[in-house]
Amino acid sequence: MNIDLDPHRNDGVHVFVTLAPGTAIDVEPVASILEREGRTVVLPEADAERLGLAATYRCAWITLRAHTALDGVGLLARVTAALAARGISVNPVAGFHHDHLFVPVDRADEALVVLRGLSERSTRVVVGEHETDDDPARVDRDVVWTFLSTGAYWHGSRTRAELEAQLDASRRQVGVYRRDTGEMVGFARAVTDDVTFGYLADVFVLPSARGAGLGKALVEAVLDGPGRVRWVLFTDDAHGLYNRYGFAAPGDTCLVRRPVTAPAAGVRSSGNAT
Repeated sequence: MNIDLDPHRNDGVHVFVTLAPGTAIDVEPVASILEREGRTVVLPEADAERLGLAATYRCAWITLRAHTALDGVGLLARVTAALAARGISVNPVAGFHHDHLFVPVDRADEALVVLRGLSERSTRVVVGEHETDDDPARVDRDVVWTFLSTGAYWHGSRTRAELEAQLDASRRQVGVYRRDTGEMVGFARAVTDDVTFGYLADVFVLPSARGAGLGKALVEAVLDGPGRVRWVLFTDDAHGLYNRYGFAAPGDTCLVRRPVTAPAAGVRSSGNAT
């Protein structure tokens, strides 16, 4: 996605109200749609309370101030998928000039973060019936957690909170998605300064999608960048895959400090700092 969505949260709390056919109210609704059962309107919560109207879905009204065409394809699908990946419900309404989103009022700030992330430039590469995408807002974190916590030997004892922290800190994240449904079927992430160092981690393709070259596509997408970066990874298998991209056993200049549970020799623990 190369468009700046320019999301803006409008003032106030809004609610959804259903009105019986022919009911008139003395307030201009933010949105209105006529249904067979009646008319659904979106109103400021204060107006609904003043009129004594039963309301539901307390929400924040977010306007995507980017000008989008009514016949455009895929934009709202990407937006709603990114919000759904974070467990944020959304009710979108298309206006002539802009798209409008109604999200739970207590998730509005989080929704804005996701939408701003979508506005950043992302790179998509088609791989048969799939595509890779380095848009971090599109990553389905539930898929990542489920696979790593149940099917990955390297997962260790990470908690969900620890994984979330790792994802938030990972500068580069690439997912593989089905082009027809948008379902995420593979993932890789990297911790890198994009200058001289990069650490490749958590590379996987779901069993149902293996055999289509998606592992190679993931690695290529993550490694695509400045040639000066020295990449490292730790793996007990798939050496053949990584060898083809220049990964090899380290030389004499490489030292690795393994995680420790007690202060290492010569390293003062934080509790003894002076």
